[in-house]
Amino acid sequence: MDEIKFNYENKKLPVDVIYRNRKSVTIKVMPKDKIQIIAPNKVSKEVIEKILNKNTNWILSKLNGFKDFDDSFMKRNYVDDEVYYYMGKPRYLKIIKDKNIDNQNKKNYNYIELRGANIEIRTNNWDKDYLKESLKKWYKIQSEEVLMDRIDFLRKRSEDFRKIEPEIVKVKEQKKIWGSCNTKKTIYINSKISMLPVEAIDYIIVHEFCHILHMNHSKEFYKAVEKIIPNYKEIVVWLKENNYKFILWLLVIINNNFLL
Repeated sequence: MDEIKFNYENKKLPVDVIYRNRKSVTIKVMPKDKIQIIAPNKVSKEVIEKILNKNTNWILSKLNGFKDFDDSFMKRNYVDDEVYYYMGKPRYLKIIKDKNIDNQNKKNYNYIELRGANIEIRTNNWDKDYLKESLKKWYKIQSEEVLMDRIDFLRKRSEDFRKIEPEIVKVKEQKKIWGSCNTKKTIYINSKISMLPVEAIDYIIVHEFCHILHMNHSKEFYKAVEKIIPNYKEIVVWLKENNYKFILWLLVIINNNFLL
């Protein structure tokens, strides 16, 4: 297939087309000035160009929205004063280098705690990869505690929530989704969920619990969600606009999905 271009501000942006065994088409807009289409196998160039033209205004609005995008969240260096989030609030990374212990002869160690507006890491190893892994483990522990606390809260507040009984609820590292639920009634929640504000945490929990009732995204499913989280639509919009902030690693993407 010939290369497909999209006109944007007097330049032609290349469109990355990926073919898969699927029925729907997804347009992805990413910072900065990146466009990707995931399409069913054997879809013609003419059809793809027609889809692009049909969605020109949407694509332009998203590209324009990324003009002032703060990409510092995508370039983690694990150094002092980088911004991370905990329970929806910005926290500043502070690395306290313990030079009293020579990590060439001693086992690597770190101690992480919230102190005011900071996330402090006291460590004898300030290698970037080590700090990254240390923070991932710390967030996982925090997320496990927050998850159990919010489930207890939701059970006390909502009779509808109390009626839903999963087999297992676990915190798990997931790069692209906040949660999942399978047919065995096992729910997995993203290990970075403690980065989010409490309203978003509650929504994600309720969303996955309701999949035990409806293993789809039907009207009935969203009615079940709405009974427990009446303002869930506002939270979904907020998450889409702010997802990129709550990361240790991620590529922010805005999707537009539709059937052929």
